[in-house]
Amino acid sequence: MNYLLRNCRQVLLVSFLFVVQSVECQNVFVGSNAMLGHVLCNNAEARNYINSPSCGLSFYVGNTCSGNEYWEYFWKNPSMGLEFSFDYIDNSITGNRFGALLFFRPSVYKAERMSVDVYMALGLSYLTKTHHTTFNPHNSYIGSHVNALINIGGQFNYFLSKHFALWTAVKFSHSSNGQLVRPNKGLNFVQLEMGGEYYLQGYNYNVVPVDKFVPYKNCINVSLSPALSQSKYDSQYYPGACLAVAYSRNFHPCFSYGLSCDFMYNGTNITSSSSKGLLLENFSSGLAATFECRLADFALRVALGGYLWHGEYQKLPIYERAGLFYYLGKDNSQYVGVSIKAHAATAEYIEWTYGFSLGC
Repeated sequence: MNYLLRNCRQVLLVSFLFVVQSVECQNVFVGSNAMLGHVLCNNAEARNYINSPSCGLSFYVGNTCSGNEYWEYFWKNPSMGLEFSFDYIDNSITGNRFGALLFFRPSVYKAERMSVDVYMALGLSYLTKTHHTTFNPHNSYIGSHVNALINIGGQFNYFLSKHFALWTAVKFSHSSNGQLVRPNKGLNFVQLEMGGEYYLQGYNYNVVPVDKFVPYKNCINVSLSPALSQSKYDSQYYPGACLAVAYSRNFHPCFSYGLSCDFMYNGTNITSSSSKGLLLENFSSGLAATFECRLADFALRVALGGYLWHGEYQKLPIYERAGLFYYLGKDNSQYVGVSIKAHAATAEYIEWTYGFSLGC
């Protein structure tokens, strides 16, 4: 487990270095903010134990893309960077949360005095309290100190001068370890944030058009995604995997859609009381519709799938995936990434993907 957590930290660091190297720095900025939030409860047990407000602070550094490429022009010279956060959670069950995230802020509107941004961030969080059968039995939400952290929201910025801006945002925040350590219902927050940031070279709202050059193209993608998860029946760790053969079509320089045929294995299924000893219960197959958003060599990919076949253990007919991928080489014919497979937003496991493209 410690080996896996070290790998997660290394992935975060390497991803940040890729971000720094893949964009031309036009305008560095630094900022901080305060936030007020509340834990979102999804059942009666949560309302009894973790129905509580939260507050916190964050500090970040970032830069604005130069706009020399079409994807930068399309997203109106987006900003990206590294953020560190702290959340005080007002209950005795979950403890407090520290976070380190890579953020990406594309703009949907830019003017001389204001901008409206979409905020997306992915990183790691550290929760100070976890589940313990004796000392913290009511914490069925977080089983490990280190977890994945996902934030998404909308942000409004108002520039008091060329260098200084005030902003406010509404964000959704999720912490989960993807069933690496059970129990793991995950923690969800809604947050209202207010902050300020300082642009070292001054804010530039001009977005210069760039000719798009990526034609429509069709690809066949083949990928293998190993995984590891903890069984809720015997607390042992079992491997998982997904072999995917997918068709995708780039209909825009920044977007593509597709269809994936997934062949999946989850070793924890054989430990359930209804399927114990039946190896076939570990296997399943499905078809999934995919959508991908490209940000330079990075891609955000989501998928919604339905099972063609699964064992008796699986009660839900559909599954979801969401992940971050990095394309390798000048022709982008190979990619690596990390994603979460889930059922009704409840994680099944975290997948580590290597794939390659044919015919692109």
